[in-house]
Amino acid sequence: MAKKRTFTNWRLGLIGVFVASIILYLPSLKGAAIWDDDELIWGSAFGTNSLISAFTHPFANYYRPLTSVSFVADSAYAHGIPFFYHQTNILLHAVTAVLVCLIVFVLTEKKPAAILGGLFFATQPMQVGATAWIGGRTDILSTLFLSVFILGMIRYHQTSKGGWLALSVFSFLFAAMSKEQVAPILLAVPISVFALGSGKWKDAIRICIPFGGALLVYLVLWYFGGPVPQGATGSKWIMFDLGLRSAAHYGLAFLTPNPKSLITFTLEHMTGVVWWIVGAAIIGAAGYLMRLAWQKNRTLAWIAICGLLVYLPVSNFPPVPALVVGPYRVASTGIAVACLLGIACSDGFQSKKYWLTGLTGANLVVGAVMSWWAIHLWLTPIGFWKAVFDNDPHFVSGTQFYSKFLQQAGKTSQAVDVCNQTISWIMDTPQWIELLEAKKESAITPEVVARLRINGGRENVQPFGNFIGSDAYYLARANRVVEARRVARVALYVSPKDAWINYLYGRLIRPIDRPSAIHYWETAMKLNPNYADCEASLGHERVLDHNYKDAIKLLQHSLKINDSSGRAWTDLADAKIAVKDFKGALSALDKAEHVLFAMSKPEIEKRRRLISSQLPVKVR
Repeated sequence: MAKKRTFTNWRLGLIGVFVASIILYLPSLKGAAIWDDDELIWGSAFGTNSLISAFTHPFANYYRPLTSVSFVADSAYAHGIPFFYHQTNILLHAVTAVLVCLIVFVLTEKKPAAILGGLFFATQPMQVGATAWIGGRTDILSTLFLSVFILGMIRYHQTSKGGWLALSVFSFLFAAMSKEQVAPILLAVPISVFALGSGKWKDAIRICIPFGGALLVYLVLWYFGGPVPQGATGSKWIMFDLGLRSAAHYGLAFLTPNPKSLITFTLEHMTGVVWWIVGAAIIGAAGYLMRLAWQKNRTLAWIAICGLLVYLPVSNFPPVPALVVGPYRVASTGIAVACLLGIACSDGFQSKKYWLTGLTGANLVVGAVMSWWAIHLWLTPIGFWKAVFDNDPHFVSGTQFYSKFLQQAGKTSQAVDVCNQTISWIMDTPQWIELLEAKKESAITPEVVARLRINGGRENVQPFGNFIGSDAYYLARANRVVEARRVARVALYVSPKDAWINYLYGRLIRPIDRPSAIHYWETAMKLNPNYADCEASLGHERVLDHNYKDAIKLLQHSLKINDSSGRAWTDLADAKIAVKDFKGALSALDKAEHVLFAMSKPEIEKRRRLISSQLPVKVR
């Protein structure tokens, strides 16, 4: 009797897909924390870094408890080191690639097509943002569970075994708990009965019951731990415009991977009627192929429907309050695309349609090259944001991050230039300062609001004022203080209720108008009672005004929030000396000498001598 081989060609193929997925993403292991990664690593993005907080606190503006749990689990051994979080993402991606192989195999029973499907997924450029970015955990984790959902549904209809149905139900719940975007996949459940099963309505209704239960569980969890859902905004015209351009953007990103599709976050590189035509053509072609597939091969049509359903929430039909585009947002759709491309590539070769194999094979090669290139863009914050700015200078958040890192690198003048470039585009004039000075808040026209909506689906006017404030800050750092005051003033016209802008403007005018500076700092404190830096500045002014009681109160509260300022500790010591609390003053001076931003020793010693001179002789 012949001994069965442990490593069959099929198993070796699966191992190969798993290993290839890891090798491709090895560079990301040395990647730093980018964007909001630090908030995820340390748990502040979902309350505190604990399992209870993962379920009882929103995930930023969403509710993704399982994603939060994954970060809590990583933190148990990672201790804030990005390497381990990248490692988890890569492993999740590799496992998903193998699951894609299994999906294709149970659909076709063709092992070459299955291996190709896994490779298409492993090298798919639209997976880079989800895998190479720590914050992409939401997408890669939900994609993994979605692939298990699809596999379970197919096997249930093939075997009628309840275990596969249960696996599919729980996988849907876990996918939704990772990212709510996958919720529309529920519509694929009744459709599966007509594509893969009996085709009877009673079976379609019956199979929906357990999934309805899973959805109810998710909604109950959201009710107790999630945020208030944000509604969609925008007119039908915006929906039409963004919807067609989004279809063009994502369709070309999958079919003809290109740098623009991997590193842009607005659709400003796709303006004009031509992109409506391209988007409409892609939508029309997808609809025609879906109808054709439903007539000839309903299993493939069902896979395509799954991909379409998880694309709908990011298709801008209707516009939603999120970034308009982003390569990682269609990671889940990538499952269906990879399956279909793998099957097409294999079938093209078997049926001697070499043109089909050539086209799909070219997609695989180009995708792998594009992925390798894009992975390296996610390694450092300044490298990533430079790439974003170069490809998408109209992305306000991208410009704000890029200018911040330029300033930190000592390139302050360049930071000013990139801010001005983006603000000029938003205001539609390089004389935007003069325009805001003349018209104040009325300068924010509907056209300006429309450009701001491009960056987030909402009229982000207040963040725009904050962005103008950043420009003022960089001008001040470049010793262009007069210009900085002017820019900070117009930032207040845009966002008068921004505490930071009020504080910044007060700092800038303090040398020439102390009463007004104090007024703006007091306004900032009303807007944000826990603004430590502002409170410390007010405390300093109270010391100068000999209002020591108020100064002590302000400074002590400020230092509870942020105790790293030697200046604040010294001011507290001065106030304590004035009220004869010498013990408290000495304690404050000791802190001032040893905190992160310590005061100089001569400043400390001068105050120690003053205390010593005022102490009674027997105490000395």
